[in-house]
Order: sequence, then structure tokens, then C-alpha cells
Amino acid sequence: MASGLEVRAACYNESVDAHSLKVLELPRVLESLASHTATNMGREAALALEPSSQRDVVARRLQETREARHLRDHGTGMPLGGIRDIRDIVRRAAVGQQLTPLELNDVAHTVEAARRLRNFLYQRVETCPLLAEMAKHMPVPQGLETRIAECIAENGEIRDTASPALARIRSDRKQVQGRLLDKLNAVLASDRFRTMLQEPIITEREGRYCVPVKAECRAQFGGIVHDISTSGATVFMEPAACVDLGNRLKELAISEEQEISRILNRLTSLVGRHDQDLSAMLAQLASLDLAHAKAVLAEHMGASEPRPADVGVVELYSARHPLLQGEVVPIDIEIGRSFDVLLLTGPNTGGKTVALKTVGLLTLMRQCGLQIPASPDSSMAIFNRVFADIGDEQDIQQSLSTFSAHLRNIVRIVQQADDESLVLLDEIGAGTDPTEGAALARAILATLQRRGARIIATTHYGELKEYAYTTDGVENAAVDFDRDTLRPTYRVLIGVPGSSHAFYIAQRLGLPAEVVAEAQNNMSARDRSAGEMMEHIERSRLRAESLEKEAKAHLRAAEAARMQYERLAREVADVRRTIRREVEEEARAVLRRATERAENIIGELRKMAKGTRKGPTARRKLAELRQEVTEALAEPPVEAEPEAAPEGHVYRVGDKVRVMTFGVDGNITALPNERTAQVQMGALRATLPLDVLRPVSEEAPTEAKPRKRSSVASAIAMQKVTSVGPEVMIRAMRVDEAHALLDRYVDDAYAAGIRQVRIIHGKGTGVLRRFVQDYLRNHPLVESQRPADETEGGAGATIAVLKD
Repeated sequence: MASGLEVRAACYNESVDAHSLKVLELPRVLESLASHTATNMGREAALALEPSSQRDVVARRLQETREARHLRDHGTGMPLGGIRDIRDIVRRAAVGQQLTPLELNDVAHTVEAARRLRNFLYQRVETCPLLAEMAKHMPVPQGLETRIAECIAENGEIRDTASPALARIRSDRKQVQGRLLDKLNAVLASDRFRTMLQEPIITEREGRYCVPVKAECRAQFGGIVHDISTSGATVFMEPAACVDLGNRLKELAISEEQEISRILNRLTSLVGRHDQDLSAMLAQLASLDLAHAKAVLAEHMGASEPRPADVGVVELYSARHPLLQGEVVPIDIEIGRSFDVLLLTGPNTGGKTVALKTVGLLTLMRQCGLQIPASPDSSMAIFNRVFADIGDEQDIQQSLSTFSAHLRNIVRIVQQADDESLVLLDEIGAGTDPTEGAALARAILATLQRRGARIIATTHYGELKEYAYTTDGVENAAVDFDRDTLRPTYRVLIGVPGSSHAFYIAQRLGLPAEVVAEAQNNMSARDRSAGEMMEHIERSRLRAESLEKEAKAHLRAAEAARMQYERLAREVADVRRTIRREVEEEARAVLRRATERAENIIGELRKMAKGTRKGPTARRKLAELRQEVTEALAEPPVEAEPEAAPEGHVYRVGDKVRVMTFGVDGNITALPNERTAQVQMGALRATLPLDVLRPVSEEAPTEAKPRKRSSVASAIAMQKVTSVGPEVMIRAMRVDEAHALLDRYVDDAYAAGIRQVRIIHGKGTGVLRRFVQDYLRNHPLVESQRPADETEGGAGATIAVLKD
């Protein structure tokens, strides 16, 4: 299987429009992506990323990102530590150039990191099948890092165990060195030589051991001079008696260097023989690093994956431009379903261009396999080409005006666009005579529409707004404008032509009122009427949008209430199952204890038959046992239910109420509406219909009470459900004690509907922590677990998420 980089290189779209990538600022997004990579290879892959127009390639890229995001959502992501860029090292090893110990260590660390990453992904094949497949096809040379580690220490020193010859040489060298130092120390201690020495020390010069001798005594001292001090008063001499040992030590040092060189050559050759596997491994590591970086970037942008859409369709909801800083206002914009051409109009305040760039950049990002900063309800098609003509295109070097430069781009777009192209045109037809510019813009739009392209264009021309009204497949849209701040709100209003607000803006910026009035009089009656009509349409649109939002809010509230009732029904079913189970367990316990005691009594009765005097005692015990069993299994007296609330009764926050469906008491925790109220019953909180509630007076007991005709066991079970807390303490317990407590606690918490619990086990020796992790991993009611963060107790606690 080809490596990740090879696959990516093969799927690059040769028809990518470089100019459009630049004006839509995709390279800036890729720079941000590259900043989240862990390796140089990953960084290069990020910067080289280009949009693909192949659906299977885009789907694969998005799946990589989705799976890497899952790893980060449920942990810390991929373990990418320890990976070095060893591509040059591998190339040099392949041609036989000896590697240094530190370079060999880099190879070992990278191979070890690749093996660790591969094993990590193997273990997550069910949740991350694509990443696991990439890991499966990543060749990791077997035993290479072990062979290197056996020969080279972490600091780059060659180990004695690297070869028998090196071990023998170093052993001989230590022996010779020891004998040499003994002789030198004897010279220093000798009365004969003491007066000839400048000071009694041993030093080293040019790899030979020497002693400092007074210059005038060197002939009398005898030996070889290896250095002279700056003043000339001291000569550094190797005593004659030490020369032979010094020569032998030098020979061993040379032998050691030669043996180390042989070891390095052997290891270099080993790396060189694996050059193809190592190169493929590095390419796959770069791909995995890139996938992880895409997940990190998605987190930072608050991004999500849009759904695939039909050919030519773009539906973006709550979309944000990823490069804008500060508070970014999201936009909703669409094209491709009921219309193919969208004309964005409105004042010159930047909102139209931002909307245009947002659509183009998010389209390119998705086709690069990136998640986009938009609602997951968004949907996007894949385009063969994305063309953009945006911004000031004046080319001074070629003496082209803004109009000419724009037109040159448009000529290229008209020639190349097809039915799977997205075309973005900013201020189409501007820069020339308005009448001619508008006519030219209409012709360009009509031509691109006939080609089947999807077009979003910004304009100020009133003729184009009318064109949108009279032409099938063409729609107006306005970028909303705040008349108080003279700034765009960035809301895109589909179906409404926007006004340039030129007169209003001019007046707000200080142009004299009489000048503005004269300008308005200069407009023809037809133009004034058209402007007034557009403003009226815009106001009507805003009112309709407000009503639509209100209706959607009511719909969402109704849907939330439905989901709440369904959840409550599931909780009630869980409670009933728990109560039934505990009733059965308690009944079995009662019967078991009764059986044991009955056997004891029968034994006493048998002894009584043999003439003992225990008859009356045994009979009394049997009567007591019969009474206890009867009381334990009997139903309690029926309690009178609270009276129904009088008509018009108003529940308030803090009121005590009886929940008739559960037979327990609770407190209202939020201001009720006309139909429902939120009630806290111990650890269980639920939104309930008012008709199942009954007011309870302040004097009434506040503890949870079972419904009438419930058993003693069911009352106990319900009490557990309404009193269990969100955490349990097992610190300092023995494992068997903790096991029993956790068994009860997890069952109770699940019955109470608690979604997340904290188990406090302390740090200690780690025995309890490992027990808790193993216990939770195999428990049928536990969905997932994770270590607590610092605010939750750190290493001393574990967080468990229970199943719905």
C-alpha cells in the first residue's frame, strides 16, 4: 500500500486555481495547521496540502480528521513524542556515509516512537479503523532500535558491550592506565624528583600523561617534553620510566577508535539496509501527524464536519471566517438548491466580501479534509474548481487598471468554469461606466449560469437587483447593516436586495443636509420608487425572519420537552427495575435468614423430643420467627395521598411537592411554566407535568415516602434512588471492601439517573486506582472512564460516565 504522502500527492488536483487559493487565504489556514504538527515532516505535509476534487479522497481525509478528533475527545490524542526528522540520516546511511552515535540514537528513538504509535492505533481499530489501517501499513523495522540501544547509550557513548573486541580493548586500557598512574604517583612522591617539580600534579598534554618540571631541571629529570609554559619556566615532561606504558596506552586508544568506527559502520549499514522501510515509515508518520494537527486545529476553531451535499449545493449555517480575530458574527448562506446565482448587495462596509470569502475558504478547507467553523447541520458539495476574483487587482507593473485586472481574471474564469465550479466575484462589473458595467455583469452571470456553475457575486448595481427578480435561478441577498453604528451585522438575508444606504451614510458622516437633499432630488422618480420598494421589502423580510425565529424557538422547546419526557420514561423504567431487583433480593434475604433460624429451632425441637426441657423456648422462638417474617413481607398501612392543588394554584421556586408518579417528595428548583415544573428529588432532577404534582405543607415530612401499597423493600430502594450522591469515597479501604461498596454505589447511581460519577480512591501506592480502572472497564453499566483533572482531584480520583 502506498504511504500517506504518496496517496496525498497522487490525489492533488492539477486544476487547482492558484490565484483563488491566494485571494481566499488558504495558505494562512495551512500555516495555522502546520503550527499544530509535531514533526518537520508533518509541517511540510500541512503546508503542501491542496484541495482535492475526488470524492473518495475528500471522504478519506475527513475521516482521518474525525477519527483523530475522537482520540482527542476521549484522551490526549496520538502519542507523537520521540519522532525525529531522520530523512537525511536515512539517505546518507543508504549510500554508506558513516552516521554519528547521536544520529543513530535519533533513528532508534524514531523507530521506537513509530512502533508505540502503531500499537496505540492497533488497540483502537474499532473506533479509529482508518488510522489503524494507516498504522497497519506503516513498516517498522524489527529490532533496529534494540540493536542500536545495545551499542549506544542515551548520551551517545559507545557501550562496552557493543563488541567483545571493544570490551577487551577498554579492559586492557584501564589496566595500563592504572599502572601508568601508579608510576607517575611514584615519581611525584620520590625524594629524587620532588625538588625538580614545579608542583606535584599529573596533567595531560597531546594525549600523554606529564608532570610539570622546572625548565632548568629537564635534562636531570629525563624523559620526553610534550609542552612548555608561556613563560618558559615550566616544561611538561613524560618521565622516561613511563614512556613505554604511555606508548601502550596510546596504541590502545587508537585501537579503541578503530573498533568504535567498525561498530558505527556496522550500525550504519543496518540502517541503510532498511532505507526503503524507514522512508515509508516516515511518510506514514507525516500523514498521521497531519491528521492529528487537523484535529487540533478543529478544536481551536470550534469546527465540525459538514454533511455531504448534492452536486453544486452549499448550505452553511453559523459559519465563521476562521482568520477573523475577536468576536466573529456567524452567517447563514446557501446556494445550489433553488437558485444557482446569488447576488449579495448592501453598503460598502466589508460585510459582503467577508461573506464571499467565508464561502470560498470553507469550501477549500473541507476539500483539504479540514473541519470547518460552522454548524454540523451545514452541508457542502465537492467542486472541481473554486474561482475567486476578490479585492483590488490593480497591476502597476503591467499598467493595468483595477477594471482591466478584474476583467483578465474573469476572462480566465469564463473560459474554464463548468457545471462543477464555484465562482465568487466581488463587485462584478465595477470600475467602468455604470451602464456598461451592469450590462457586462449581466452577460457574464448569464454565461456562467448556462455553463452550470454556482455563482455568488457582490454588486451595487440596481439593474442586477432587478435582474435577480426577473431571472430564474438567480436570487438577491443582502448583508444586514446597523444604521446606528454604520457597520455590517454580517447577517445574510436571502431573498432581499440590499440598499447601499449612500445618502444615509453620507449624512451621518457629516455631509450637509442640503447636499444630501439635492442628491436625492437628482434621482429619477423611478429610482426613488425602486429604492423605497427595496427598503419596504427589507423591513418586511426582517419582520418575517423575526417571526420565523420565534416559531423555531417554540419548535425547539417542544422538541426538548418531548426528549425530556422520553428520558424521564427511561429513568422511571430503570427505577422500577432497580426496585424490583432490590425487593427480590431483600425477600430472598428474609427467607434465607428465616430458613437458618427455622433449622436451629427444628434442632431444638428434636432435642425436646429426646426429653430435654427446651420445648417452651423453642416454641416461643418459632412464634417470634413467624411474626418477624410476617412483618418483613407485609405491606405498610396505606397513607392518605395529599389533596390535589386547588384550581388556579401557583407553584413557586422552593415549594415542596409530592410527585405522585414516584411517590416521593421534592422541591421545585426553577420557575414553572403553564404546563411543567422542574423538581429536585434527592439526586434526581426531572421536568414533570403539573398534574402529577401535589403541594405539601411545610409541616409535612420532607423525606421521600413510598407510594401506598409498596413493600418495605421498595421504600428502601426508592430512598436510595433519591439520596445517592454524585461521588463515592473508597480511600484507605481494602480492595474487597471497595469492591462491595462500588457494586452497590454504581447500581444506585445508575438507578438515580446520575450520568457522571466521581470515585475518590486517593493516590497512595496506586493499588486502589488500578482496581477502580479495571472494575469500571468491565462493568456493564459504565460507558467510559477517565482520570480526574486537577480541579476534580487529579490522580486521586477517577471519573466514570454511566450508560443512558
